[in-house]
Amino acid sequence: LLLLMPMLLLLLLLGAASSRCLHEETQKAMHLLSPPLSQHPSNARSYLTHPDSQAPQPLRIQTYHLGDPVSDGAWGSEGDGARGLTRALAAAEEAAQRLRGVLAVPPVQGPLLLSRDPEEYCHALWGDPNSPNYHRCSLLNPGYRGESCLGIKIPDAHLRGYALWPEQGPPQMVQQEGAGVQNADFLLYVRVAHTSKCHQEASVIAYAACCQLDSDDRPLAGTIVYCARHLASSRLSHDDIVMVTLHELLHALGFSSHLFKKWRDCPSGPAVRGHCSTRRQVMRPDERGHLLLTTPAVSHSLAKHLGVLGGSVGVPLEEEGPLSSHWEARLLQGSIMTAAFNGAQRTRLDPITLAAFEDSGWYHVNHRAAEELLWGQGSGLQFGLVTTCGTGSSDFFCTGSGLGCHFLHLDKGRCSTHPELEGCRMYMPLANGSECWKQENGLPAGAENLPGEIYHPQSRCFLANLTSQLLPGDEAVPPSQIPHEVGEELTGRCYLHQCTERGMYKVLVAGSHWTPCPPGKAIQIPRYSGLLLCPRGRLCRAKEDSNTIPSPPASLPTQDLLLQLSFQLAGPPGPSLGKVEREELTEAVLQALVSRGGTSRCYFRSPRMTTSLVFTVHMWRPPGCPGPAAGVLHRDLMLSLQRRPLEVYCRGASFTSEDSKLLVTSDQNHSATHLHLSLGLCLTLLILMGALGSMAYQKRATLRVGPLAPHHSQELQGTRGPAGEMREV
Repeated sequence: LLLLMPMLLLLLLLGAASSRCLHEETQKAMHLLSPPLSQHPSNARSYLTHPDSQAPQPLRIQTYHLGDPVSDGAWGSEGDGARGLTRALAAAEEAAQRLRGVLAVPPVQGPLLLSRDPEEYCHALWGDPNSPNYHRCSLLNPGYRGESCLGIKIPDAHLRGYALWPEQGPPQMVQQEGAGVQNADFLLYVRVAHTSKCHQEASVIAYAACCQLDSDDRPLAGTIVYCARHLASSRLSHDDIVMVTLHELLHALGFSSHLFKKWRDCPSGPAVRGHCSTRRQVMRPDERGHLLLTTPAVSHSLAKHLGVLGGSVGVPLEEEGPLSSHWEARLLQGSIMTAAFNGAQRTRLDPITLAAFEDSGWYHVNHRAAEELLWGQGSGLQFGLVTTCGTGSSDFFCTGSGLGCHFLHLDKGRCSTHPELEGCRMYMPLANGSECWKQENGLPAGAENLPGEIYHPQSRCFLANLTSQLLPGDEAVPPSQIPHEVGEELTGRCYLHQCTERGMYKVLVAGSHWTPCPPGKAIQIPRYSGLLLCPRGRLCRAKEDSNTIPSPPASLPTQDLLLQLSFQLAGPPGPSLGKVEREELTEAVLQALVSRGGTSRCYFRSPRMTTSLVFTVHMWRPPGCPGPAAGVLHRDLMLSLQRRPLEVYCRGASFTSEDSKLLVTSDQNHSATHLHLSLGLCLTLLILMGALGSMAYQKRATLRVGPLAPHHSQELQGTRGPAGEMREV
């Protein structure tokens, strides 16, 4: 027991408990089913008949929950089950919509129909090669009960029919073809349950598998199983569940060792299907026996990431046995396709993962949607090796067991390791309460705050040993004369930061004022003893991030700048859209905006569509959301819409944004806006009253000296623009 205590303490200290992925063993147990064309009646409908060349369209993923008829565990409380299912379906829908802006395919023509397994429904085949129905089903399996996908029974409406063939002549249909699924390129089935896998692996949040392929081996259907206990808990945020869903969905769409061997080499792109062939080599072991993914776009993307163009020969995969479906965590920490999940704030849909989908040959990839991967950037080919990670050659790794900052500087961390790191150590986030970007983690009002920490959405972790305990009485003492304890260890502390230009920023410590923080330098803070180390190459990586915090803030706001983007859509003439149609159109417009901006969906909140087709969405960049400041993205989108209207397709109809009159509001300038409007209104009224008074005075004077004449006053008529028009504020 005493030997176990240090490990238990470490587990308590580690914040977002890493969740292991079970995809490798799950997919291994699945039978991947492709269309058995020889079993189809000649008049059967087939979405596989398509032109040789077809422009890729955004990947359409349809999500289904069909109950849990093959459950091997109980829900627990009924309320927990309903809440978990709601969270799972919402996350699945959001992940599917996000991928619409990332992946595109030649669209399925007509309804998507899944295949039936002849080995399951057929007991015997005709064996005479001279028979017209050679190798077709001659005897049905009486025990056949349909198709399933990782515990989900696929409805007959989604499946092809099947027939019994006589030795000669036409088939006798046993089950007619289903209606299929319209407007779909991939079917995602969702299941929430207490399965044996969930029970055996307590850290597993979800697992997934692909179960059906098309004639080009592109995945057509898969299932995600969510472990009910995690969805019933409040420990995971909605963004966490979305990111877990995205990870599992990417497995089902092709990032899997069981699908790597089916990847295709398509020199002309996925739209020109006749020119594709199976890739000769996707994986190979290196000299140490470590498995590498060696396809061209992946190798080039890693070389670019490490700053050694032309030097990469493949990307290492995690050691999970003879095969692997995850990136090596030592090399690509923070990528969405590493084996352990450490929270949505610390996970990125990275360029190397998107390069893998380009190499699959099935997808056209929008590389602008990739999120920057900071870990190991520009560190060279020796980065991430077990032989180099403990030498101090890279500050992405650490030694010992001290306290510091996670490499993204969102969290305080402890120098530690986990199995995927194979002995290498990094600053891993501490337990809840160490997230600098959570304002609720701050000390209560009136509590002693000797380090001067500030918790705020724009706060970051800095190595420091600041304290106000040894302050001289005179505030005017120059910083160079303030004592500091050189020997005191620097640890992770939370302070507010403000970007000034690319790679440059200022910091704010409680009770002091904004102080420039040159990257790579240690600085002193007025009114504090000790030092603060300014990290190099980790903060303010985009010039657009500047000026997101006023300087200095009178009171710290609870969120970043909140903006609103609105515009009118023009659609086909006809009856007005119902609620469901407007919701679908709203989602289509939102996804088009995400694609137009080349950014993440995390910027956009509360989209809505009026009956007159006015679309409105709030824009705000929350902590951990990669990309430029919300104001910069808003400006770029506004300019883009003015240059080129937005075109979206919904239910077979085309909708286009008209001249965009955009409404901009901000929590930080809301009062000022109202003040300006009030002052403007008052001035207008004063001028108007003055003019009317002058006119009245002139009329009274005229009446005194001239002949009496009737006077007809005119009403002052207000003016307003066309209905639905929005004016810029």
